[in-house]
Amino acid sequence: MDELMLWKEKLKEKGIRWTKQRAALLRVLLQIKRPLSAQEIFLELETEGVDLRLSTVYRNLNCFKSNGIVKNFNFDEQENKFELIKGEHHHHLICINCEEVKPLDCPLQEFEAEVDQETDYAILEHRMKMYGICPNCQKDTAD
Repeated sequence: MDELMLWKEKLKEKGIRWTKQRAALLRVLLQIKRPLSAQEIFLELETEGVDLRLSTVYRNLNCFKSNGIVKNFNFDEQENKFELIKGEHHHHLICINCEEVKPLDCPLQEFEAEVDQETDYAILEHRMKMYGICPNCQKDTAD
């Protein structure tokens, strides 16, 4: 079974109707493999010839977010980006020039358990963003 069909089953489990628009939106999130803004998703769908309004993209992303299908991030303090929740917890490394986003494995699980034990807090989540300059941008500035 391909990955898109697995997401179709997830939507069905959550009582979300499977539509051509939702399939197209999920396909873009699966193909691009990095957090995307609603505008980026909309432009990618437009490039593929999918006729969808930006408001429909936003509405479906909000539906997906409220049902645990996607989560959103705000990397640049301006625009929310969305990615599929695939089960693995990770963080992000963001290039300050080209805004490339790379996922990073989480090194904080042990630290989180220590903080939980020392403070009696019930830790719900943590988020870490690291910023730098990607190898391609480093080459560009060296030239």
